[in-house]
Amino acid sequence: MKNSKILLIAINTLWALPAFSTPIEDDANFFKERDSAAYVQKGLRSGSFMYLPELSLTNEYNSNIYMRDKALGVTDSYVAHYKPGVDVRSDWTRHSLGFGLNTDIAQYATQPNNNDYQDVMTHIDGKLDMTRNGNFYGNFAYNRLHENRGSPDQIGGMTPTVYDTKIFDGFYSEKFNRVALKTGLDATRYDYEDVQSSLGTTLKMSTRDRWEYKPLIRLGYEIQPGYEAFAKFEYKIADYDTNVLPGGAGLVAINRNSNGYNATAGMGFDLTDLLTGDISAGYIERSYDDVRLAQVSGVNGFLNLKYRPTKLTTVLARIGRDVAETTQQGVAGILSTTASLSAEHELYRNVLLKVGGNVGQMGYQGYDTTAANRYNRDDLMYGGTASAKYLLNRNLSTDLAYTYSSRDSNYAYSNFVVNQLMLNLRGQF
Repeated sequence: MKNSKILLIAINTLWALPAFSTPIEDDANFFKERDSAAYVQKGLRSGSFMYLPELSLTNEYNSNIYMRDKALGVTDSYVAHYKPGVDVRSDWTRHSLGFGLNTDIAQYATQPNNNDYQDVMTHIDGKLDMTRNGNFYGNFAYNRLHENRGSPDQIGGMTPTVYDTKIFDGFYSEKFNRVALKTGLDATRYDYEDVQSSLGTTLKMSTRDRWEYKPLIRLGYEIQPGYEAFAKFEYKIADYDTNVLPGGAGLVAINRNSNGYNATAGMGFDLTDLLTGDISAGYIERSYDDVRLAQVSGVNGFLNLKYRPTKLTTVLARIGRDVAETTQQGVAGILSTTASLSAEHELYRNVLLKVGGNVGQMGYQGYDTTAANRYNRDDLMYGGTASAKYLLNRNLSTDLAYTYSSRDSNYAYSNFVVNQLMLNLRGQF
């Protein structure tokens, strides 16, 4: 009876993409932007604050819940998601204050004890208008999340690795005539819980606990209206509480403390709302305290584009590069290059369509000859999605989405293919 109830629940349209990539623009933001006046969420007012509650009831079919190579055997399942949330915003003429709460409570029809999770995401943010052209933005977020099953850092766990993040952001921005300045600091705390392996041993994921600090400065110069040249410099410090065990196990712990920079320069443009975006190029570098870990570096670049060929159609594109953390034996870091492209179309005022694709190349840098497979790991990840949303009225909507995701790796038994079919019923006030 429990499983039959799960099959009756509906699903959210947000993409379930591989961990290597995030969508260019959140589906929810796209739909809010496209909603006509007859379908816009009204919310509930209390004083000078607007409360925007919502609830998504979700039904998903997942063809490979463990993201395993087919040679190892795959397991499929129906998954029920319950996603209550609320967004609170001030409507002051100056300054702003907001709060958000989102959840994803997932129940699996197959092997629920190994797969069920409860994700919680909260944040509070505010903006102080210091001068006519200057403001300070601050944000604090607390999230309790689970790690993607496709992550090579936790493949031995019986259950997903659960971790907390605490994010502290503070940035000041101001424009002086043609010159724009933004500077500040992002600090994130990661705390991981240990998990049991399939052999009954404990994987010490808690050795991954760390702080990450990212101070940055960005300078822009308005060449003429709609065109801005800019330079951006970001420094990153990763400070681990202790030496890290590969995959939470192993005999040799590694000091993964590191520091490095990401420097880019480019151009931002806004051509009468027809084509907006920015393009930049630069260099990225990361050095590690442990002498056994090699430096990771390379040419860097970003591309963000938003193209509106018609009032009803939007095309979005993004390319980016970064160095990601890992616990893999003998690996310093992952130099990841990702690209995504999507097209969104308003078929009718209450019928919204979206298609998209993404690809990512994960280069694991710094292997030594004692690593398990004794050669550098290289993963190619790609996927696509198609979704349609039907707005019944301003309070109710339903949508159907299909997502394909895949990994092609030169490491044995590391490939996977996942197909997801999702149906959602969403209510809002």
